[in-house]
Amino acid sequence: DAPARLPEPPPADARKAPGDDATDPAAVPPLAFDIADLHVGDAALGAASLRTQPVAAGLRIVRLQAQSPKQRIDASGEWLGRAAAARTHLAIAVDSQDFGALLAGIGYGGQLAEGKGRAALDARWPGSPGDFSATAAAGTLTLDIADGRLVELEPGAGRVLGLLGVAQLPRRLTLDFRDFFEKGFAFDRMHGEVRVGGGKASTDDLAIAGPAAEIRIRGVTDLRAQTFDQAIEVVPRTGNLLTAVGAIAGGPVGAAIGAAANAVLRKPLGQLAAKSYRVTGPWKEPKVEVASRDAAPATPAAPATP
Repeated sequence: DAPARLPEPPPADARKAPGDDATDPAAVPPLAFDIADLHVGDAALGAASLRTQPVAAGLRIVRLQAQSPKQRIDASGEWLGRAAAARTHLAIAVDSQDFGALLAGIGYGGQLAEGKGRAALDARWPGSPGDFSATAAAGTLTLDIADGRLVELEPGAGRVLGLLGVAQLPRRLTLDFRDFFEKGFAFDRMHGEVRVGGGKASTDDLAIAGPAAEIRIRGVTDLRAQTFDQAIEVVPRTGNLLTAVGAIAGGPVGAAIGAAANAVLRKPLGQLAAKSYRVTGPWKEPKVEVASRDAAPATPAAPATP
């Protein structure tokens, strides 16, 4: 049998506004679905199940689960109220062995390659579950992903939440860090929390640690205006710099070249200091300025309460 496929979502400008759906979730009977092979877009999510039960003001999503060899998705929540009073709360946890492939399958490819770990979203928004919008939702996204690579984006490329636009920075950073990002930024671990509310995404603890450097991000992304207001610090990991130079230039010979270059330039790699950058302006063409290390980073905006 052919795998089950969910219909493609309509274009954003064709969707109904939240509150246009007159469905009363309290009138929906208990649902129990089991799907042997679920596909959403090009993503194969594997065996899936859904269980709901009515509550006084709507329905409770007791379990929404999908599991395949490479990932598991677990969700639960509520859909309460109707029409203009409708609201949804969902808590979703995704454990994946290849986040890059998963994102590509659901239409957000070209930003992350590979990557394994967990992403968890706890969010509320007005309307039904089908009315989800990043600009209307409020909640938190927690990331803990290892062994991936942020792919360098072309100007104007889409972004999951805008905050990962750091992958576009290599062409704009000063030359002393350029080699670390030659084909995107390979990382050992990316972790932190992103808060969403009032049409903005903010963080003060997103860290992306790679073999040669660590990137720390604080600040705000305006999801409606599609603009950045962030402070990004690039911190060389001095213990691994010669190894990194060797990998870039071609093994042990490259490391020897790096050591010779240090002697000639009289600037040991281990003494490279952290550099801070201020990133502002539109996602398509952000302005990147070198800031002093003590420069105050952008202050994350408090998420709005729906």
